[in-house]
Amino acid sequence: MVFYILIAAIITFYSYQRYAPVLGVYKVNDYSVFEKEFILDLRDYQTTAKEPINNSINIPYAYLKRFYKEIPTNKLMIIATDSVEKNLAIRFLIKKKFKVTGYLIKVNLKN
Repeated sequence: MVFYILIAAIITFYSYQRYAPVLGVYKVNDYSVFEKEFILDLRDYQTTAKEPINNSINIPYAYLKRFYKEIPTNKLMIIATDSVEKNLAIRFLIKKKFKVTGYLIKVNLKN
């Protein structure tokens, strides 16, 4: 019985980390409203090469744990491909003492 409770707790924890939205971080429709904040683009290199965003730094989520020290400021706006990537990245950056002010989910519809 304890084993099943432990498994349920682990599944609940990982589901929360991936799918529950982060409180205090708001969705924006246009990243130009965040001219004073630093823009962190979490999309893949192939996507950002096709659709670059001016005045942003591209660190895909897969490389974020390795290169987060290259982010020059603590106040950020996130651009991500999907909500799971966004949630995981925001939680990681908050643990590293960054202030994430907003996010934009930008999906590449062109093939």
